Amino acid sequence: MADYKGIQGYSVQNLSSDPGTLSEVEGQLWYNSTTGKFNISVAGSGAWSSGGSLGTARYQAAGDGIQTAAYCVGGATPTVSDLNEQYDGTSWTETADLNTARRNLGSFGTPSTALGFGGQSPTITDITESWNGSAWSEVGDLNQSRTGLCGNGAGISNSSGLVAGGTITPNTDETETWNGTSWTEVADLNRARESLGVRGTVTAAIAAGGSVSPKAETEIWNGTGWTEVADLNTGRNAVGVAGTTTSAVCMGGVTPSSEIANAETWNGTSWTEVTALSTARARITSAGTGNTSALASSGQLVGAAASDACEEWNDPVYSAKTVTVS
Repeated sequence: MADYKGIQGYSVQNLSSDPGTLSEVEGQLWYNSTTGKFNISVAGSGAWSSGGSLGTARYQAAGDGIQTAAYCVGGATPTVSDLNEQYDGTSWTETADLNTARRNLGSFGTPSTALGFGGQSPTITDITESWNGSAWSEVGDLNQSRTGLCGNGAGISNSSGLVAGGTITPNTDETETWNGTSWTEVADLNRARESLGVRGTVTAAIAAGGSVSPKAETEIWNGTGWTEVADLNTGRNAVGVAGTTTSAVCMGGVTPSSEIANAETWNGTSWTEVTALSTARARITSAGTGNTSALASSGQLVGAAASDACEEWNDPVYSAKTVTVS
């Protein structure tokens, strides 16, 4: 019979402790001389972990960014807020406020370059503000005032992006793209809805969930039009979505019965249910690069209280599994 080296091309390592970074040795076998056991690095399911709490609990805020550099702006405490907080991967710091306090607005970008638009203050608004890393400035208004955006927006800076859906009374299917100066109406969503999650870029965006009644529909934007693809496993509105058209996370939301903690990941083809948030909540502010790294902050808890919770998603989680060798 061939030995391990003959099969794998290298010998089993004899180590005094397990490797410090298990992701770098996924699938590799080693002998731990301290425990006297053979181990192998295995990729498990993802997990949510607690991040630093927001300075001010709120819901219906907007934000974007990545897990280690995100922002959360506006929202309701339940009083309508103009607050802007930024996350460095450990803690939140309050920075310059919006010019117009509002809730249920949309946003896209980063802590250094972002756009905030629409919402309710208290009436439905078309106001758009641009963030340059130190202050918000009013710029070109949306063509259509809308609320019910639940933080949605696709774009990576204040120079380019889109918004889709929302509430005008009734819900809308309208999509608008931003070129750094003004908004332009483009092809509509296939289904009018509000409180959906929209992320990506101006040429490649994903839209999932929404209402009136909680929806499971997912649509993909290719820069020209929207195409329906595979549904969420759990229909919901007031969701948080982070990522791209090929890699995304959908978190929290509301079903007909209550706020939920359910989370699903998107691989470009289908949604898969994964480990739920630690706290059931809706109207979350989401950020992240895709289905391996995301952030869920703020939100509305069961019973309607505002949340200051911040949770970080990482997938996969690697572990050292003991194996029997004979």
